[in-house]
Amino acid sequence: MLETTALNVLKKCLNIKKGEKVLIITDKNKEKIANSFFNASKKLTKEVILLKIPVAKVHGSEPPSKVASFMRKFDVIIAPTSKSLTHTKASQKAAKSGAKVATLPGITEEITKQSLTADFSKVEKLTHKLYSKLKNAKTIKILTPSGTNIILHPRKWILDTGVIKKYSVGNLPAGEIFCAPLERKTDGIIVIDSMQDNGEVYAPKGTNIVVLEGNAAIIVGKSKLETYFKTIKNGTNIAEFGIGTNYKAKVIGNTLQDEKVLGTCHIAFGNNTSMGGKVYSKMHLDAILFNPTIYADKNLIMKKGVIL
Repeated sequence: MLETTALNVLKKCLNIKKGEKVLIITDKNKEKIANSFFNASKKLTKEVILLKIPVAKVHGSEPPSKVASFMRKFDVIIAPTSKSLTHTKASQKAAKSGAKVATLPGITEEITKQSLTADFSKVEKLTHKLYSKLKNAKTIKILTPSGTNIILHPRKWILDTGVIKKYSVGNLPAGEIFCAPLERKTDGIIVIDSMQDNGEVYAPKGTNIVVLEGNAAIIVGKSKLETYFKTIKNGTNIAEFGIGTNYKAKVIGNTLQDEKVLGTCHIAFGNNTSMGGKVYSKMHLDAILFNPTIYADKNLIMKKGVIL
């Protein structure tokens, strides 16, 4: 089952061709899934290498420098890892060298049976539908039943549809539209509905965060997120706003899938340089918000999680 799903993803999402050089990066926690991608890749091209790296401490941590250099020698990079390489300099530099980079941070067998099996042509249509409503907006307002009430100003929107081309980095499973909000221009209150990843809780449900001028200024309650805000440079930066568009995804306490769930949105803290922002940090962590009501300028585009 794992290898069949992997082969389908390699063909439809990465379009791996004979002769392309493939690098699979993993760690000790994700070797089984990495091996399924290794075996599937060998059916499509000859030169496939599997490389194991240490488990990172937090999402957005850079891989070892030798690994980062090695990444730039490949046409395709697939990274089923415990912590995300998506927003790292290593992934961005590999993409600039011409690679198709697919990151699968926190991937589990459960995810391979759910959101990774989506018809990504459907996901693409839904993502483009949302883009048509968002593309000209200068201001985004988000409200949730839990109490989130925040206003931000978007940059260029990025569509994560599942099709990863040369010179780009994409998340798999895919299914979101996102942007890096303009720095120092986000204000309001975030009330977290879920912020956990494979049993690691970054902040409990109901955590309140006061955002002033684009940074988390006050966080109520003790949490790992509070510690990261104090110890990781630029960790308080409001890095991303995104809306999920994967109809197969369900909230399971895994960021990779949870941020893609249709009917949710997410706000991330830390690094935004991979999506056009100006703030670099050694972390990028997403808070998931349920059943949002979203306004693009004065236009209501989503009501309690339903796209209008």
